[in-house]
Amino acid sequence: MKIKAFVIIALVFTSLNSCKKIQHKDRIKEGYIEYDIEYLDDSMDSFMKGLLPRKMTIKFKNNNTINKIEGFSGIVSFTHIQNFKEKRNITLVKVLNKKYKYIEKISDNSMFFDDLPGMKIELQDTTIEICGFKSQKAKIIIPDSDVEPFFIYYTNDIIINNVNAQTPFRSIDGVLLEFQIKLYDMPMKLTATKVQEAEISSDDFKIPKDYVSINKKTMIEIIELLKQ
Repeated sequence: MKIKAFVIIALVFTSLNSCKKIQHKDRIKEGYIEYDIEYLDDSMDSFMKGLLPRKMTIKFKNNNTINKIEGFSGIVSFTHIQNFKEKRNITLVKVLNKKYKYIEKISDNSMFFDDLPGMKIELQDTTIEICGFKSQKAKIIIPDSDVEPFFIYYTNDIIINNVNAQTPFRSIDGVLLEFQIKLYDMPMKLTATKVQEAEISSDDFKIPKDYVSINKKTMIEIIELLKQ
């Protein structure tokens, strides 16, 4: 049984279709963002592609973020917490009744995101509105690769410091609302469809006590096993 998809978009961190416009008076610091996920690999088996999750939600508060995705009726789940104050990332993995956690520094290289060597970011003068937020446009060029140049959009009206720290877009100072990324060799596009200012409980960002701490090597071994 392949569940690679749920590994791929555990962290992650998201077309402009059916974006719900939310009225907001100012820059927001607390709430959630919903993303649609589009898989860009045309060679992928249609049945497998049909099993892949199509949505992701990120909650944010006090510069902390959390996203979670579940598969197979909750049998497998991945949760990623970024704790800005403590400068650490926490990955939680649950498989059946087994629960594991891996903690790393925000400055560490992510073991989930594929980096884009030599990537160039060309900021554009164009701005558009996504979910009611003014969004800047940037062109991404990856020299000496088969990846065609593409555009991303980000906003400075959602305040989450260092939100892109573990992604290839770490130099972008803003929250990504439309972008492409490659995780475990699977290219995908994420597009925000709803941004909502809302009260988020601080308890959402706490690490559950029943998760067993493991090291990076063991976490990688678990993920590799789940990809089979």
